[in-house]
Amino acid sequence: MELKDGMIYYINFKGNLGREINKIHLGIIYTLPGIDDVVFCVPLTSPKLKHFKSQTDFENRNYTRVKHFSWQYLKQTDSIALLDQIRIISINRLLNSYENQDKKPILLDEATQKLLKEKIIKYINLILYKK
Repeated sequence: MELKDGMIYYINFKGNLGREINKIHLGIIYTLPGIDDVVFCVPLTSPKLKHFKSQTDFENRNYTRVKHFSWQYLKQTDSIALLDQIRIISINRLLNSYENQDKKPILLDEATQKLLKEKIIKYINLILYKK
């Protein structure tokens, strides 16, 4: 299985507890240097009104108007990235890649990856340094 940074997979999150994402969801994966059996994962979920500051923001999918800093709307997949659920997972949880109509795996575009990476770094800094 060839894994690429920014690739989207169906992932089996079964077995998680409490508010942790569970069952099968999409997730964005990033490989870890020198480690082949686990990947860094950003779980995705469908956008819901609760993710946005207003009904209008939800309907227009205004990515700048999410309710909580730990959520990020991704236009390319019409998904919400759950930064509060980022984790390292076994590659055995990866079911299959998310594909377009031409049966080609979907890789997040550069602009979306840049936005997501910047927000992940800010979120981790917020957690670690309580800024």
